[in-house]
Amino acid sequence: MFRDRNMCQLMLNLAILVWGCRPASPEPPTNETSAVTTGTQPKLTSPAEVTSALEARWSLDDIKTFCIPERRHNPMYQNLVTDVGETWKGTLYENVPTGFDSISWYGTAVDGHLHEYSLNVSRGNDSWLLEIGNVDSFAKPPNVSPAPSRPGFIGSAPPENQTPDNAFVAPLKRE
Repeated sequence: MFRDRNMCQLMLNLAILVWGCRPASPEPPTNETSAVTTGTQPKLTSPAEVTSALEARWSLDDIKTFCIPERRHNPMYQNLVTDVGETWKGTLYENVPTGFDSISWYGTAVDGHLHEYSLNVSRGNDSWLLEIGNVDSFAKPPNVSPAPSRPGFIGSAPPENQTPDNAFVAPLKRE
């Protein structure tokens, strides 16, 4: 029908444009409402606001409940990588005796708003990753006592990957 390949391609592109760009018919309205609305989410436009929101989210008692030896962070599991936007960070309970070396968070901000964060605790050589989240995470309570058998925890490491003090060691090479 078309002798020129360019004309054939042009007609194909035109057909895709005409048929592919029709507006979709709108969804009929429903009476259902979402349990969480964007109006209830915090704005979190500064590191200080994020710190305050995380202190409200994670009480010191909740942090102490989470931070047992079996829930220490398994270093074989990735923590948050800050690869977008600006990096923010902060320290929770900064002037309060907590029993920990630090309770800190770091995260990313995009267009001046929190995008995602990682909340971490350390004491000596031990560290815990309490959660990785975003603004939507604040809509539900934190999981303060997850099962220690989760893969991201030291407590779940197989016996050959643990020392007598339950510290994680690199996997054994089997030949």
